[in-house]
Amino acid sequence: MLAESSINTFTDVVFAKTEQGRTEVARRSAGLGARQRSVLIMLDGHKPAGELTALMPAPQLARILEELEALGLIAPATAPEVPNDAARLAPVKAMLIRSAETYLGLIAADLVRQIDAARDEHGLQRAIGRWHMAMQESKYGREVVEAQLTQVKAALQARA
Repeated sequence: MLAESSINTFTDVVFAKTEQGRTEVARRSAGLGARQRSVLIMLDGHKPAGELTALMPAPQLARILEELEALGLIAPATAPEVPNDAARLAPVKAMLIRSAETYLGLIAADLVRQIDAARDEHGLQRAIGRWHMAMQESKYGREVVEAQLTQVKAALQARA
């Protein structure tokens, strides 16, 4: 059984399939259980493993990750260095949060947390998608969403 500190540290780790893991997804030759196979398929080398805790309890997920790693099917992903990514994305995140709070009211809380939690441009792009849909569905947001999306895109390109 994993130690409690081990369970808490895997949540920020990004795992990717190894060549052997990609072969396993295609051929089903390692005899994985359904949950192990599901976790293997969902690991994409981009999102932290902690995002999968919505699907199963953290201790169970940690055990499966440990097993998949021991089998050589996954490994921690090496993310490309993005210099000053947090500082580069901060103004864009502030713009999104400000408009969500202004036009979405109480339903903005979960979206604001997702925007704020985005650590890189990939995570922020997912949050932008949710923000765009929520704004389009809101009474007042739909009037300004396209203009604001244009500003968000321009800000991301200018900072790239």
